[in-house]
Amino acid sequence: MRIRTATPADADEMVQIRTAAWRAAYAGLVDAEVLAGLPEEASERYVRHLAEHPDLELTLVAEKGPYVIGFAVFTWDRTESSEEDAGPGVPGDVRMLYVHPDHWSRGTGRALMREGERWLTEQGLLPIRVWELEGNEVSRRFYTRYGFVPDGERRTEEISGAELPCARLTLPKDHSPDD
Repeated sequence: MRIRTATPADADEMVQIRTAAWRAAYAGLVDAEVLAGLPEEASERYVRHLAEHPDLELTLVAEKGPYVIGFAVFTWDRTESSEEDAGPGVPGDVRMLYVHPDHWSRGTGRALMREGERWLTEQGLLPIRVWELEGNEVSRRFYTRYGFVPDGERRTEEISGAELPCARLTLPKDHSPDD
């Protein structure tokens, strides 16, 4: 497996991975019609996203052979500061981390997270946080095994008209990507 920086040419595969991961992990948590209606092709928004904030955001893909099997986006915590204030001292955010379900529990997510943690640490974007949909046991298992702990913060996310509860997890400051 190889981890590299994503390019706009990866957008279709990224959307396909996100769609497959949502359908597998969010079944029973998100309305079945919403999951069935997820796009499987890249939107202009995904392609644009890859070029939006090159200094404040890192998008990685994991490849196995010629195929992208996972991706992750690391950035500043937008709930803590605006883009103008983003930089060292602002918390980091695991904005997205999706692995195709056919490759779950094989080290792909951990490899992406390790590289993202290194980058966030180099940028001074600490502590590192992630928001997850409550009840998503796949996500909770992954992040707690990596070292994240629930910090008690909660919010709701609007997904296709539904307000869904989310919980925040934080990676302890003394965590090392090599742990």
